[in-house]
Formats: sequence, C-alpha cells, structure tokens
Amino acid sequence: MALESFLTNELTADMVRELEDFLDSQDTGHVFQFPQWADSGSKTILLREAGKIVWSGTFGLHPPLGYKVPWIRAATAVRGPVCDDRRIWNAGVEQLGEIMAKAGVTFFEVAPDWVQAAEGDAPDVPQESGWEVVGAARTSLRLSLAPSLEELFARFRKNSRYEIRRAEQLGVEVSVASGAEIDEFLRLHERLSQRKGFALESADGTWRRIAWLMQGESRGALLLARTGATVLGGAVVGRSGRRCYYIWGAAERLQNASVGQILQWKALQWAKSHGCVAYDFGGYTPGATSGPAWFKAGFGGAVVHCEPMRRRVLAPVRYRVFRILSSLRKRFGV
Repeated sequence: MALESFLTNELTADMVRELEDFLDSQDTGHVFQFPQWADSGSKTILLREAGKIVWSGTFGLHPPLGYKVPWIRAATAVRGPVCDDRRIWNAGVEQLGEIMAKAGVTFFEVAPDWVQAAEGDAPDVPQESGWEVVGAARTSLRLSLAPSLEELFARFRKNSRYEIRRAEQLGVEVSVASGAEIDEFLRLHERLSQRKGFALESADGTWRRIAWLMQGESRGALLLARTGATVLGGAVVGRSGRRCYYIWGAAERLQNASVGQILQWKALQWAKSHGCVAYDFGGYTPGATSGPAWFKAGFGGAVVHCEPMRRRVLAPVRYRVFRILSSLRKRFGV
C-alpha cells in the first residue's frame, strides 16, 4: 500500500464523496478532517487497500513563523490522520516523511482524535524515535445521547434546567438558520471576540465552513436564538459519523436571561434527531468552577483525554533555526 497525495481543492466530486463515506465510517473521524473544511493549498493524503480508502489525512501547509520566513514550512493534520485500525494508521504515518519532504516541509504534526490509553495499557500513538510531543493532552467533554430527551434533560445541572425554562418563558426561540443568516452569527462572534480578547479566524473562512456544514441539512447546523426579529445568540455544530461536535458559539450579554443553555439543549436535540449517539462539547478544563468549562459541565458527560499532538522533524537544520526564532519571538516579540 502506497500513499496518494492530492491538493485538497483539486479533489474530484467522486473522491470527496468517497472520503466523506470513509470518515463517517470511522469512530475517530472528525469534522476538521473533511476536505471541505480545509483551507486552499491543503493536502489530502490517503491510503487504499483493495481499492478502498482505509486511511486519510488532510494537512494544512503553513509557514509557522509567518510569511516573513516562508522557507520554514510545516504541515499539520488537526484531528488526523484518520484510521481506526492502529496498525494501518502507523503504516500510513511512516510513509508520510517522503511526501512531506518533497513538499519542502521542515516538520509535520499529527493529532488523531484518539482517547489516551488507560494507565498501564500500551499507547497506540507512535513511540519510536523521531517523534516529539507538542503540548499537553487535549481534554474534551462527551455526552452520550442514548437516553431519551426527557432523561437527558433531567440529568442536567439544576441551574442549566432553570436557564432553559427561563429562556422559554421569556419567549426565546431557537431555530436552524438559513445560509442568508450566517452573517448574523459572524457579527455575534466578532462582538464576543472583542469582549473576550481572542483572535478570530478569517470571516471568509468561517462563513465558508458554516455554509458547507449547512448543505444537505445533515452534516451540521447553525442554530440561532432570538426573540422576535432580534438575534440573541448562535451555535454551530457539525457531525462526523454518529458523533456531533460543538464548534462555535456566541451570545449577547443579557440581564434577564442566558441563551447559551437553550442553544446547547437545541443542539443536543438536533444531534439526536440526526442519528448521533454522542455529543462532543469541545475543549474542557476538569474541575472548573466558572467560565465555559463550568457551563459545559452543566449538561453532564464524561471527560475524555485525547493524545497530544506529535511532531516529526524532516529538516533538522531548518528546524533548529525555527526553534531559535520562535524563542526570540516569545522573549522579545520579534
């Protein structure tokens, strides 16, 4: 089996459908690995066995020090490459070096959506020399959607149930938005970023990704909460296989109500109605007593620790320059 490499934006429609079918078949598939999510210039690399895709990874190629140092390039698969069979996954990853070297990549990073091995179990991720762990394990919160809606609601934290009922009493309604309403959410998201002080992705890229999720009404949805014609908040969710992921959310500050809880409640209902058996709330800080993590914990779920990102260096000299310049940037802001 040999890897095949393609520019993501040059994939044929048939190949895109084939990749979607494969990713939906894998428990470790993720929305971020679908080719439609990728930026222009990304690479989709796949492995076939008996003519069928058994491994795939969509890698974003970028200059990690910015465009002032374009000769240092990196490739990153966010939540990928994808393959539930660890033997095949390792076989595919071991072939990546040659392809990435031809693309002039200094280093590449892999971050499959794998839950960490239990203590005492052998890890599934690459352990041999040549791999460097980057950062800590990623923690998320996942809720089983197997119970009925009534049972799910009853298990929410008392405060979460209260806020949902209160929003309903105040006339807050949540509905699946149309493509024409994406800009409404982007304005909410921009105002939130200004209040919280976090950087946003490009508006064009976010718009494109939301529009893709909304196509066909089963890959994902933008949910908007409003009273009358006034939009109060929104949430973006996406589905891979039978798991739904919370991707973005934004809401206005209100004195009399919180719309975040009712948006999540409706998102859970959307996921369950589209055949999902689990809902992933995204990043999570165990034990938090305030902020987004405390909010998410109000809906229940199990904490999962996913394997950290791993990096393989292909050009040691360029990589040493990258490390030196990165250190200088952190210290002096250059």
